[in-house]
Parts: sequence; structure tokens; C-alpha cells
Amino acid sequence: MRDRTEKRSPPLQRLLQKANFPSDGGSWRKLGVIFSLQIAHDLPNALTTTMAPTLFVKRLGTPLEYLGLFFLPLVVTALKWTWAPVVDNRWSPRYGRRRSWLGPLTFLVALCFFAVGLVQPSLDTLFVIIGILVIKQVFYSTQEIAADGYVVENLSAAERGLGSSVVWLGKELGQVIGFAGLLLVADRFGWSAAFISAAVLFIVFNVPALIRPEPPISAEASAARANIRAFFRKKVNWRIIAVVFAMSFSVQMPVAAIGPFLGSKGLTLSEIGIVLGIAASLGAVLSLSVASVVIARFGAKRTAKLMLLVAPLASPPFLWLAAQETASAQIVVLIILWATICTAPIRMALYAARIGWTSEGQAGTDITVQQSTWFLGFAAAGAVSGVIAANLGWVGFFLINVAATTCALLFFIQSHDAIEAAVERWRKRNVAA
Repeated sequence: MRDRTEKRSPPLQRLLQKANFPSDGGSWRKLGVIFSLQIAHDLPNALTTTMAPTLFVKRLGTPLEYLGLFFLPLVVTALKWTWAPVVDNRWSPRYGRRRSWLGPLTFLVALCFFAVGLVQPSLDTLFVIIGILVIKQVFYSTQEIAADGYVVENLSAAERGLGSSVVWLGKELGQVIGFAGLLLVADRFGWSAAFISAAVLFIVFNVPALIRPEPPISAEASAARANIRAFFRKKVNWRIIAVVFAMSFSVQMPVAAIGPFLGSKGLTLSEIGIVLGIAASLGAVLSLSVASVVIARFGAKRTAKLMLLVAPLASPPFLWLAAQETASAQIVVLIILWATICTAPIRMALYAARIGWTSEGQAGTDITVQQSTWFLGFAAAGAVSGVIAANLGWVGFFLINVAATTCALLFFIQSHDAIEAAVERWRKRNVAA
């Protein structure tokens, strides 16, 4: 019989314990560092992919043919896996495997933002600005390799569900700061103030990772040499790439087409920005907070099974909206909010699994190849979304997306156990050797 004097844990604490959430302050501080690191990596994107090209086209009269120049830095991002092994292999024991890169690259990225801010935008300086942004992207992508490795190496198996939530919530907050904050600075105080603010914020949000000591590295991981060929030699990694591509392609289809779709319903560019900023961010916070508990408790595979039932619920409102000639911004906010709540956990379930699918000796390399594959899936989704909508209409587009998402989830579920078993066998052979 329970002693009546024994104190029971608060309901929230009992829930967190059942979900395998950490109870020590050190783990939460670690997750806070990861959260801050993700904010840093998503907040500057609004300036380089939205504000800069808009200013040059609308205010300076730059021909639309030059618009693609602002997306040249993304080519660097797509190729970063080629030098990821260097980041895994070269580091100073004094500063740590990841901090050895995070520190200097943080300041090099910030320096590039400062440099762009000091160059006044004009048709004469366009190529100078693009050149600096490409150099910045080399530093930025390399720092991202180290940051991804930092996340993988700092999360235990029990922390992957919560850690994935922290990663995605950090990304969402970074985008909110970038769009709602930095674009407001650009609008009110100008080009220079926006890029200088981006430089300062990038440093500030990286500081926690720079001052927190890294966990010790095992002898096996320290002795291992990262090699991009080693990644592709393992058959299981080809299956991982296939799963990541399928999931990215299906999940990113609506993301790639949402702007033109809302524009076809009479919304202005400003209204689309506000709708997506409010609804997508709020929906992500709500759904990812719940999903973190579910994934921590039940794992990525069972969460994916649940999403087979939940994700299709996002489609009926879109099918209704597709049949309308016009729609109010208020209705669209509710539809986007509902769709984000229903689908956002898919990304997190996959990310939680991917963390465990990396090699101990080259986590940065493995996760970077996976990220590049995700980027490739996004690009493919963008390439075919317009073709599907043009030929089948918006109703057909959303029906195709439901089918694609369902197939991708089934592929992930069917592949999960086989991948986990293959990864575990590889790790045991590595330890034995």
C-alpha cells in the first residue's frame, strides 16, 4: 500500500518520464544549445533568397533573367557532401571535433554578411554581391556539416525524438526571425542594417555551441577516417538515400507549389507571406511539440504508421479550396495551419531515424549526404509540381500528393527495420575490428 506521505510527481513530470524525456539539467542545456544552433542556420535565408532578389528586380529594375544568380549559392549547398569528410577528419583535440570548425566558420560567415552589408546594392555591384554570397555559402555549408555532426553526436538513442523536435522547432523559429524580423529591418532601415543584423544574430545564436564542452569521443570514432566512398560502399546507405528522397519528394510537393496555388486564389504576395509565416510556424510548433512526445515514447516507425492515418486529413480542405475561385486570407490561414499540424511530424519522424543511421566515425559526412539527398528531393518536387498542376489541375495535384505521401510512408515503414538491422550489424563488425 502506498505511503500517504510519499509525494507523487506532478502530472507533466510523469508524462515526460513515460516519454523517456531527460530529467537532468545537463541534457536540457545540451538541447538548448542544439536549438540555438538550428536558429542560427535558418534565420539568414530570408535575406539572400527573398529580400535581395526582390530589391534588385522591383527597385533597381534588374531583368528577371538575372534572378537565377541569387540561387547560385544553393549549388554550393548541394555539393557540400564532397568535402564533408575533411570536416570529420581534420580537427583540434584541444577545441573538440565540431567546435574546431564551428568557431572560425561562424566568424567567417558573419564577416561575409558584414561585407555584403557594406556594399550598396546597384546594377554595378550585383556581381560583387553574388560573389560574396557564394563565398559565404562555402563557409556556411561547411559550418552546417559541423553543426549536423554536433547534433548527431550529442543525442543519445533515448533523446532522438525530443532532439528531432528541438531541431525542427529551431528551424521554424529561425525562419520566423528571418522573415518577420530581418525583412522588417530591411524594409525600415535598409540593406546594410539587415545584413549586419544577420551577422550579429548568426554569431549570437552560435555562441552556446562554442562555449559548451563537447562529449568525449570513443577510441573507435577517433581512429576512424571519414571517406565518402565508404558511405557509398555500404548497401544500406543506398536504401537510406532512397527513403530520404521519397519522403522529401512527397512532403515537399505542397511546399514547392503553395505560393502559385495561393496566388491563383487571389492572394497578394504580402498576404501569402503573412499566411505562411503565421499558419505554418504556429502549426509546426503545435504539431512538433506533440510529436516529440510520441516519437520519444513509440519510436520513428510507429509514429510513421500513425501518420498514415493523420497525414491524409490535411487534403480535404485543400481539395475544397482548389475548387473555389477565390478565398479569404482568414480561411487560408486555418487551412495551412491544419495541414501543417497533420503533416509536419513526418519530417521529424524521418529525422529521428536518420540520426541513428549515421556512422560513428563519420557522422558529419553521412548526415550531409542525407541532407543533400533531401535537397535533391525538394528540387525534384519543385520541378514536377508545376507540370502536375498544369496538366491535372490543383485538385489532381493534391490527390497525387496524397498518394505519393502514402507510398513514401509505406516505403519508410517497410524499410525501417531492415535498415536498423543492417546499421547495427555494421557497427558490431566495426567494434570487433
